[in-house]
Amino acid sequence: MLRTGANGLLVVLTAGLFHLAGTHTTALDLVPVAADGTSLNVSRYEVTVAEWDACVAAGACEDIAARVADPRTTPMTGVNWFDVDAYITWYNGKHGRKLRLPTATEWRAISGIAEPAPQKPLFDDPRLAWAANYGQEETPGGPVRPQGAWSRSKDGVRDLDGNVWEWTSSCMDSQQAGVTADRCPAFKAMGAHTATVSVFVRNPAAGGCSSGKPPTHIGFRLVEDMGEPQS
Repeated sequence: MLRTGANGLLVVLTAGLFHLAGTHTTALDLVPVAADGTSLNVSRYEVTVAEWDACVAAGACEDIAARVADPRTTPMTGVNWFDVDAYITWYNGKHGRKLRLPTATEWRAISGIAEPAPQKPLFDDPRLAWAANYGQEETPGGPVRPQGAWSRSKDGVRDLDGNVWEWTSSCMDSQQAGVTADRCPAFKAMGAHTATVSVFVRNPAAGGCSSGKPPTHIGFRLVEDMGEPQS
């Protein structure tokens, strides 16, 4: 349920909890966004280390989080596709939700960041297509920064332009008929540029990016369907 508070800020009421826009809360700090022809509730921030640790404490996720100064505001990174799937399964089961990863197209619509213009390939050989644009894409570097360190979208979603790429549910080969999530070898990770990352990779910067320059860090953000947008 959406309401406007006395201070004019949008409040999202979900499962008996409320979250005030502009505050650092949990993954249930959801922002309504029209994306790719539908309306979504989008997590304002990426899933944090503290939120991941709750899944670990429940025995549903692996204890792989880095030790950080403030787990509540530090995005969880170093997760592969299976780690993310385990978290979503646990969270939805515990809270009765239907949260999921966005598609790559939804992510672009949420971010408002246009796909970078294609660069002239470095190689013409089809066997080197995976490296044809290597090093030409923008890739923000540095350590993982706290929530809110990067920019804010027009809808209030934060850090989409940061140095943490985000897993999506879009398989690397969407044109291949019959490819389901459990059979897809690599998924698109969205950020300053689109990367294709193997389902097994937790640290793409150390190797394992299927195409393009590897992301600096990889984490995830969740969305939930709201239905068709109101006209």
